[in-house]
Amino acid sequence: MIWPFSRSPRVALPEAEAARLAALRAAPATDPRTRLGELRWVVVDVETGGLNPHIDPLLSIGAVEIRGGRVNLGASYEAGLQQSAPTSHENILIHGLTHSQQLAGMAARDALLDFAEFAAGGPFVAFHAGFDRTALQVAMQRELGWNFPGCWLDAAVIAPLLFPRLAGECRALDDWLDALSIQNYARHSAVADAAATAQLWLILLNAAARQRTHTLKELEALAHARKWLGQ
Repeated sequence: MIWPFSRSPRVALPEAEAARLAALRAAPATDPRTRLGELRWVVVDVETGGLNPHIDPLLSIGAVEIRGGRVNLGASYEAGLQQSAPTSHENILIHGLTHSQQLAGMAARDALLDFAEFAAGGPFVAFHAGFDRTALQVAMQRELGWNFPGCWLDAAVIAPLLFPRLAGECRALDDWLDALSIQNYARHSAVADAAATAQLWLILLNAAARQRTHTLKELEALAHARKWLGQ
């Protein structure tokens, strides 16, 4: 899902950071004709200080890559973003980031630039991708004045299309992980959730291939078909 955003504000960046951002802006877009098995997928999960990604603070980013049909845990990204004030105790029970962890995180601008360089344009995958994309987009606009680009695919949309027999009983990420016997070593850790989502995505890619969906363009078309199915 594409979320509408206003024009990015002007943000004055130091020379080194401006150069990094310029290189990111110049990165080529993914060719939609690329075969799914040839893509370097970037699977993303974020933790925020609430349920509204437009206004609640971005607390942490986790990402892992899928390359050559494998989840490459050796190529992953994880960062906690420094907060001016920690979130409530009730919120900490959900995301698990303590007061001290939130106050000692990376500067937001550094974390976002590091993530963008790791991600290198995607394509991106997340479970309920609209949430993760929005949280990142809002933070990128605020800290860098950048309309963060990239093709995003939502595992929560694709999974029930490829496994309709499970669609009625699987809603949340945990439901799909249980149904497909995928282990998550640290639920609500951003990088652990990204790794679990990456394992789910591999299963979905294999199912897509069996249904003769072979390219990024074809997979995007499958995702768009959800609205025609009335889901």
